[in-house]
Amino acid sequence: MKNHTIKNNRGAIALIGVLIISAILIILTIGMSESNLSLMDEYLNNESSQNMYHIAEGCLEETIIRIEDNVSFLGTTLDMGDVICVSSVTGTTTKTISIELTYLNYTQNFSAQISVTTNGQANNVLLLNWGKI
Repeated sequence: MKNHTIKNNRGAIALIGVLIISAILIILTIGMSESNLSLMDEYLNNESSQNMYHIAEGCLEETIIRIEDNVSFLGTTLDMGDVICVSSVTGTTTKTISIELTYLNYTQNFSAQISVTTNGQANNVLLLNWGKI
């Protein structure tokens, strides 16, 4: 009878060991999954930010083209489907261009300073600085 009790205890100890190891493996797996999700979110945020920056550059270029055509241009709203770009222009020879991009509920603001010189009938624009606010 005593031998039978020892075998039952060994089985219980083995079962408890398997349960502890399984719990540790589950915790490690969940931790690794959380880490991967966090890295994926960071990657998507970075990529979205870069895309918004490139779209803002396009809005800036459009605004500069319009200023070269008409130095008194004050800004515009460009609707590009999912993205809306609002540009506003202030100043005379040194102008500040403010750009606001909206994508769904996400908004980013950018600013540029340009210098405008007139040579005959041509207006030339020099970009002084540009960046995300």
